[in-house]
This record gives sequence, C-alpha cells and structure tokens, in this order.
Amino acid sequence: MTEKTRRRDLFRPLQLVGLSLLCGLFAGVVTLIATGAFTDKVMRMVDKGTYGAIPPWNLAFIVTGGIFIAALLILSILILAVDPSDFTKPHDRPVLYDDAAESADAAVAGAAGAAAAADGSAAAAAGAETTAADESADPSNGDGHDDAPASGTPSAS
Repeated sequence: MTEKTRRRDLFRPLQLVGLSLLCGLFAGVVTLIATGAFTDKVMRMVDKGTYGAIPPWNLAFIVTGGIFIAALLILSILILAVDPSDFTKPHDRPVLYDDAAESADAAVAGAAGAAAAADGSAAAAAGAETTAADESADPSNGDGHDDAPASGTPSAS
C-alpha cells in the first residue's frame, strides 16, 4: 500500500519553529556584537544612564523577536508553495516548465533546423566554388596566402 506524502511530513512544525528561533538568535547575537554590548565603555554608559539610544540588550531582544516572527512567516509561506505529491517524484526538467510550450518549441525548432540545414549545405557549396575561383585569381606571395588583411579585396603588393 502506498503512503501519501503529507505537507506535515515535509517540514514538521517543531523544525519550523526551531529554524526560525535559530535565525532570530543569530540576528540577536549579531546585534549585540554590533552595538558593543560586551564592551566596558557601553555598559558603564548604560549603568550611569548616559547611553542615548536603546540599551544593546533591549535592542537585541527586539531584533531577535522580530526576526523570529519574520522567519516563521516566510518559511511557512514557502512550505505552502510545495505540493506534497510532487515532492516524491523525480524531476528531469525545470519544475515550472510548461509541457505545452515544450512541444510547440520543439516543433518550431525542428522545422527551423531542417530549413537551416538545407540553406547551409547550399551556401557551403557556393562558398567552396567562390573560394577556389578567388585563390586562382588572387596575387599572392607564392604560398597560397594573401598578405593583405581580410578586407575582401586583393592586396597590391
């Protein structure tokens, strides 16, 4: 009997909350370090009441809570974008690629490729005849190569 993959199995709620908490704690630690919460000077200013802004520990708690909530919302919305039945299937092409566009593009590319191949073989044959005629008429230095830059006109040397 086959089991159906459920959305809850893809990302359990405890994992979601734990990852969001880790994001919030990381942002809080970065805030503490950036505001100098571990320095003696800042802590003395906070104790005396001369620190002009929000104390670093209070700011870190605010940032931690804000990032925790933001990460929780963003991760929850991203989980809703995943179809649980699609999770177990292997994908051999881009996920958001349209099948109808693929078949229409293949038909157009096939027709254009066949036409280009026919035009290319005719152009290659005409190019070979032109090259042979140009080599016999070009004044060259004896080794079959012209000294002039490739401008399309023979050199006067």
